[in-house]
Amino acid sequence: MSNVAEASRELLTVLESEERLYRELCEVLQQERELIINLDAAGLEDAVLRKEALSAEGRLLEEGRIEVATRLAAALGLPSERPTLSGLCDALGEGGDELRRAHSRMVALVGAVRELLDANAGFAGESLGQVRATLQLLGRLLPGDVTYGPGAAVPGPIVPGSGALVRRSA
Repeated sequence: MSNVAEASRELLTVLESEERLYRELCEVLQQERELIINLDAAGLEDAVLRKEALSAEGRLLEEGRIEVATRLAAALGLPSERPTLSGLCDALGEGGDELRRAHSRMVALVGAVRELLDANAGFAGESLGQVRATLQLLGRLLPGDVTYGPGAAVPGPIVPGSGALVRRSA
């Protein structure tokens, strides 16, 4: 087997592993969205741990892909500093069809992951806003002054603001 064929096969294997990883990351991100919506803190913690593990694996796979792509570029007589997959596919011609398809799948998966990350960031922001609004509302329902016991303030007229609802019902 030639160096080009061997490096092409290795690169395809790495891309298949990356594809599996990105599919798994998509699943975790979809679960994360549901957990954010449901405000499931324990589930979110597990999802974050899974994302961290996938991220670490992704860095290793990326390093491997860069190494193999560099070897393939050298075998093809291309400049070997950070070769692109599309450049390698072009240089391989028809022999790079399988690699080209894997590259297309990876581009689509990376786009899907990016969209899910952006959507989850939006959901997290909305959920945080809802929690803050709820806490603020609860803060308005608490009495501002002590109304029972020694030294209690005599309630005056009800003024909209902090504790107004509690004073009305007391």
